[in-house]
Formats: sequence, C-alpha cells, structure tokens
Amino acid sequence: MAPPRRDPNPNHLLLVAVLLLLVPATVAAAATYSDHCHGLPSAPDLAGGGGGGEGGADPTSLRLSLQLNTGYFSGGGGARLFGPDLSIPPRSFSFLPSSVVRTTDASLLHVSATLTVSGGRRRRPPNDGRHLLVEYDGQAHRFRPRLPRFAGRRGSVTFGLEGYYSSASGELCMVGTGSGRAADGTAVNLLSAVLRVRYPGRANLTRPFVTGSLESTDSPSFFEPVSLVTYAEEGYAYAESASCPPPPTGRLDALQVFEGSKFSCAHLSSLFKATFRLDYTNGSSESTASSLGLHQRFMFINRMRCADDGAVRAYVVFANQTDVSAYYFMLGEKAMVVEGFWDEKRSRLCLKGCHVVNSGPSRADLAVGECGIGMSFWFPAVWSLQERSFAAGLVWNTSLKSGEGIAASSNTIAPYFRGSLSGLKYNYTKVDEAKKYYEKYGLNKKRKGKFPDSNSYRDLTFRFFLQKGGGSGYASPVTIGSMLYDGNSLVDSDRSYHIMTETNHRLLNVSYDIHYVGNWSLETFRRQHISAEGVYDAKTGSLCMIACRVVNISLDCEILVTAQFSPLDTKVAQHVKGTIRSLRKKTDPLFFEPLDIASYGLYIDKVDESIWRMDLESTMALISMTLSCLFIAVQLFHVKKVPEALPAMSIAMLVVLSLGYMIPLVLNFEALFKNSNKQTFPLSGGGWLEVNEVIVRIITMVTFLMQLRLLQLACSARSMDVSKDQSWAAEKKVLWICLPLYIIGAVAAWVVHMQFNNNRRMLRKVARLPRVNRHAFWEDLVSYGGLILDGFLLPQVILNACLGSKVKALSPGFYIGSTMIRALPHVYDVFRAKHFVPSLRPFYRYANPRDDLFSLAWDIAIPCGAILLSVLLFLQQRFGGAFFICSKNRKASEYEMVSTVSS
Repeated sequence: MAPPRRDPNPNHLLLVAVLLLLVPATVAAAATYSDHCHGLPSAPDLAGGGGGGEGGADPTSLRLSLQLNTGYFSGGGGARLFGPDLSIPPRSFSFLPSSVVRTTDASLLHVSATLTVSGGRRRRPPNDGRHLLVEYDGQAHRFRPRLPRFAGRRGSVTFGLEGYYSSASGELCMVGTGSGRAADGTAVNLLSAVLRVRYPGRANLTRPFVTGSLESTDSPSFFEPVSLVTYAEEGYAYAESASCPPPPTGRLDALQVFEGSKFSCAHLSSLFKATFRLDYTNGSSESTASSLGLHQRFMFINRMRCADDGAVRAYVVFANQTDVSAYYFMLGEKAMVVEGFWDEKRSRLCLKGCHVVNSGPSRADLAVGECGIGMSFWFPAVWSLQERSFAAGLVWNTSLKSGEGIAASSNTIAPYFRGSLSGLKYNYTKVDEAKKYYEKYGLNKKRKGKFPDSNSYRDLTFRFFLQKGGGSGYASPVTIGSMLYDGNSLVDSDRSYHIMTETNHRLLNVSYDIHYVGNWSLETFRRQHISAEGVYDAKTGSLCMIACRVVNISLDCEILVTAQFSPLDTKVAQHVKGTIRSLRKKTDPLFFEPLDIASYGLYIDKVDESIWRMDLESTMALISMTLSCLFIAVQLFHVKKVPEALPAMSIAMLVVLSLGYMIPLVLNFEALFKNSNKQTFPLSGGGWLEVNEVIVRIITMVTFLMQLRLLQLACSARSMDVSKDQSWAAEKKVLWICLPLYIIGAVAAWVVHMQFNNNRRMLRKVARLPRVNRHAFWEDLVSYGGLILDGFLLPQVILNACLGSKVKALSPGFYIGSTMIRALPHVYDVFRAKHFVPSLRPFYRYANPRDDLFSLAWDIAIPCGAILLSVLLFLQQRFGGAFFICSKNRKASEYEMVSTVSS
C-alpha cells in the first residue's frame, strides 16, 4: 500500500516563491547593465574586495577619487522637470559613491553611488522705473535694496546607481532608478536611467574637466539626455611653474598672509572667495581686454585646488552680475582655467591659463581653447583714497609685448580674512585739502558736550537717509589715525595702544567707506559707493572729508562730505546731520546738487541704556501683572467674608476689567504658542526677555480667569438678591451714563485719527514723500480702551450714587492697588521721557503707547482722575453712596442692601 500523500510545507512553498521572484529580478538588473553599458563589461566581485585596487588604494581614497561634489548640467527636455537652464541658483549635480569593491578584473571596480540632479529657479522680472534697485519699507520708513525674487521650486531627482569603473580608460557606467519632485511640484518616481562619466585620468591644464551624460532608459523616455560637466577634484598633474612678472608701479608691497605659518590651501582659498572688480579705466588695458575677449565687470575664483608644495590651480569665471555663487560650479559669461604656484617670498600667487570654450551644442560641452593668459594676485600692504583693495590682481596676455594688464581688486575683508594685518599701512593724501574746507565751513566752531572719539569708534559708524529724493546708506570708518577697522570691529587689535595717543589730538585723520542706494542725480536710483578721507574733530564732533566715486569709466575726486555728530548725552533721536556736495562748477557734467543726509539712532552707551530699560520694563510688567492677580484674590476673599458685597458690585466695572485682560490675550494668542514674528534684539540677557514675556502672558491668563470667576459670583448673587430689581435698575442707569461717555470718547478718537492722517497726507504731497502704510484706527481704539480701563472705578462710583449704598463692595486692597497699577505706567512714562532717548522704532514692554494714552498732559490727568475716583469710592463706602449729592431727601442715602446670600 502506498504511503499517504503529504501536503508540502507552506513555509517551503513561500521560500521557493521568493527565490523565483528574486532570480528574475537579478537577471533583469544584470540585463539592464549589459544592455546600456556595452563598452564596459561587468565582472564578479572579488571575495573580501572591499578595498584595494591598483596600487593597493584603500576604499576611502577610491571613493574620493570618483566623488564629484558639485557640477553643472544642461538638457533634460525643457523646464518642466528641472526648471530653466539660465537661473540663479544654477542647475547642479553631485555624485557621491557609497561603496567601491574590487573585482576579478584588476582594472575594474564595482561602484554603488548616489546621483542628485537639482534644477534652477526662474527669476521674476524686475519692475521698471525707479524701483528697479530699491523698494520702500513702510514699517522702517526707509528705502532698501531690492533683492532678487525667485518663483517656483527647484526640481530635484536622486538616483541610486550601480555599475563599474575602469581605471584603464577612466570611464564609469552605471544604471539605476531615481525619484524626486519636478520643478512644477509634481512627484516623479522610479525613473530608470543610465549614467556615463569620463574622468580625464591624470587631469592637467588642457584636460581639467570631468564630463558625462545621463539618459532615460524608460520607454518612452521621461526626459531628454542630460550633459554633465565639472572641474576635476583629484588626480591633477601640474606643469612647469608659471612666470610671475612684478606688479604695476605702486603695488610692490604685499602683506605676508602666511607669516609665521605654513602654506594652507584652505586659508588661501578663503582669501579668494570675494568678488573681484575689473578696472578698464586705464587706456592701455583696452588692448589687453580686446585680445583676451574680456568686457565683463566682475571676476570670481569659482574653484581652487592646491598641492602641499604650494602648487595652485583654479577655475575662473567672468560675469557682469555679482550673484555668482561660490558653492556651485558656474559657467559664467566667460571662463578660464589656470595653474601656477604661491610665491612665498613675495607673497603672491602666480598663474598661467587658457580660455574655456564651448565645444558642442550643449552649454555643458566645455573644452580648453587658446592659452597665453597670465594672472597674478597679491594683498597690498599700503592703502590710500584711490586704492583700498584687500586683494589685488592683474590679468594680461602673455603674447603682448607691452606687458600691460587688466587690474582686478576686491575690497572685502571679513569674513574671509583670519590673519594679522600688522603690516598694513594707510597713506593719507587728501587731509590738507580737507582741513581747508573744515575751516571754510565753520566746522571748527566750539560746541558743547562730549562727542565720539577713537575710543568709541563704533559710534562713528552710522546709517543715514537722504532727505531729498529718498534713499538710505551706510558709512563706516576704514581707518582712524593708524588704526584699521572693518565695519564695527577693530581689525588689528595689536594697534590698540595707539588709541589713547591719537585721542589726545583734536583733529584725527580718518578714512571712510560710504555705500548707499539712492538718487545721485535725483533722476534715477543707482547703487553708489564712495571712498573718503579727511579729518574728524573729536572736540566738536565735526567730520570733513574729500571723497571719490567712479562715474562710468572716470574717477571723480572733487566731492566734499561734511557731517556733525550730536553729543553723546543728547536726548534727540537724530545724532548725525551732514551733506555730500560736489566741488565742481554747475556747468561740469560731473556736478550734482548737494545731498543732505541724516542719521537717526542711538549711540552705543544709549543702546546699553535701552537694553537696561527693556529689562526694567519687563520686570515691571511681570510685577504689575502679578500684583493684579494678587489684588483680585484679595477681592475674592473679601466677598467671601462680606457676602453682601457681591450684589453691590458693578457688573459694568467687572466687564470692563475682564475685557482689559481678555483683549491682550486675544491679540497675542498666536504669539503665546508660536512666536513666529518675534522681534530680535542684540541683547546680552539671552532669552530672558522671551521667557519673561511668556510668564507675563500665563499670569495674565490666570488673572483673567480669576476676574471671570468674580464676575460670575457677582451675577449669581445679584440674581438671588431680594432687591435685585432695584439693583438691576441702578445698573441700567450706570450703562445709560457710561455708554454715552464711552461712545463720545470713541468718536473723539476717530476724529483725531482722521485729522492726523489728513495732515500726514498733506505733508506727503507738499514734501513729495513716498506713500506709507496708514496708521490703523483700531490701534487708536486700543489706546482709548486703556483710558477706559484707567477709569474702571467710574461705573462703581455711579452705581453707589444711584443706590446710596454704604456696603463695602470693594476691598480697599483691590481698588487702591488696582488704581496704583493703572497710574504707575504714567508716572514711569514721565521718568522714561526724561532719562531715555527714544529710537526711531522704540520697543516697549511696559507703559506701551499702544495700550494707553501717554503724553505729558495724559500722564498728569489720568493718575489724578484715577486717584479721585478712589477717594470718592472710599468716602462712599464710609458715608454713603450719595454723600456728595445735595438733596433735601437724605433718607435714600441711608439705604442698606439686605442680601439673602448665606455665608
């Protein structure tokens, strides 16, 4: 008899099914690679072949040799997937190997990697006319530079790839799939593609690029072929050293940027991250520019690589725009590749190079063209009015016998420089001429007060506004005497001992950099930069300088800049007033009308006082709200002890107080949980102000809830009182009296608001000021609400007068304490106005003008009125509610409310 048939094990069937699924997938993957990488056959992995390769290289060095951090790509079939080709930021890709394994073929490596391809974004076209370069900030009440606007998102797709690299041919072929998001926002998934990359093997000056392509293997193709290009990262063979002729006359001295330290490629690269401006004003440079095909205004060292022995190579881009990125690989309008060395003795970079040309239909098809280019860079050790370059350079054609070149300069120091500038000197050339105008314009006249000096050099830096025509700018000292500055910081701290010596002199030699966006000719807005030097009188706060500006290709150095600083202890917001005027005749084409400038702000010590003021106000706000909570608790204990006080309390008063706590919570509800629009200040106290603000709002919430509880108890007691009809009748009389008063006050606030806006509209028409955001009526209404809160006792006083009650409805601690809390902000406002200088955009945490009415008159009237109401309430609770009303019938004043609320 045959044995019984047993069913197969379900687990075995599942295992077999998985194997049957995996085998075709593996075969399909192998078939995909073999179908698209014909010239680069695959090979089995070597057992334990996680490293090695030719020469026994380790896995890390192999991955680095194939890694491409950033590059450029073109193609892809329109802008739907990757966005426009010409864009900022540009199209880019990165290739990051994750593993490199040896195979049985010694020249073949099995590579797994990730390729990320990111498109660009479309720049919005700028507006025409005078707002091309600037826009008006209504909140700050000033013009500011208009930043580039971009639309859409960057389309980006990440591919997981696997394939093989041949060290013999330098070719890499990989296949895989990718997912991501297109530029139009739609998701893209499982895009099959093949990547082919050709490494130049041993890269050199004539073969510096890594090129490749990415093609879709889907049917039909999801995107058109993509061309890839980037600057070779590793494996470069330097040629013979470049020649380095001496720099032009007057530029022989150079700073020793590596003084006392070894050559560092990272340090050298950081010094060349700034933009270089090309100078074509020299007539002899025109032939050089023409022979090199250069007409662009700016030069960028887009990529720089070095060897330990000081050999340097770079990829240089030329463009007419300054928004070229130092991170992305850029094509620019023109490009060159250069190599050379760092001359340590003369502290110069000497380079020779070749043109980069387009060798195919794609923008990514780059090749090296004609050579014969020379470049040299150094760091000038002597500055002057007309030469303030932190880094200077020269570009020339080696085939021209004249030896003339195109000058390049970069004025940016921070944040790129981290060395010592002890060898840097400034050569003053216009001081004597500035002194003549200093006396001519009466800037030497004696003025009262103490003014900024070299010890308070940060106060000599100021932002200003053009008072005619609009515009704003920034002026910062470059040198004061022999001290060098950059923005708000002392660059060379080794010279700090000169400060006291130079302060003893009344007239200090100074030099400035002035940048602004505004009307120079009062016709068109342009970005402007002028360099100035002259004298500063530390005894009178007067500044007088001769300035230079570049107009087209000519240099105009007949400009006078005068300014007067206000005393350090001034109580006015304007602390600088000056003029920029031309010294030329009106018939001269370079003449311009005088430009009046003004600066509003705070000196450094006043900023410290302002910070101290905000700390004080934050503490006072916390104490004030805590006391409010405490006084309500006192009233709650009072009504528990004196039950007849509840029905005698004014419901209107309690509603006013409740609204006073509720409205700030509603206005700041989002900020309580998500402070997305908080203002930032350079405070030394860290996050204390933010923490304090949250605590104040939490206490306000608790106080509001306690106030609601008091209102609820009063309404319940009033409804259960035997004389509730009489009480509600009296409450109606309170409303009939208070509501018209409140409405009349609101109408008056509206009239004042409209009158203020009309006056400002007329002033704008007369002075031709730009349109700004109107002051909202609700803001004035909130301030008026603060006035109603100041008189919160008014409904209670009227109710007591109507009822003639002697009941102590309110605890003295409650109404006296609450009155003091409402009066103290006005007392503090008087103190603040006397001891603190207001800024253009003041920030208040206590006694905020948006929360109440503040002025000298209101600061006197409101506390007096609040105290008067408190005195009346005290007398009412002692002698009767109608004690001050002259009436023949006084028996109503003897009325006592009898409450049925049991204790």
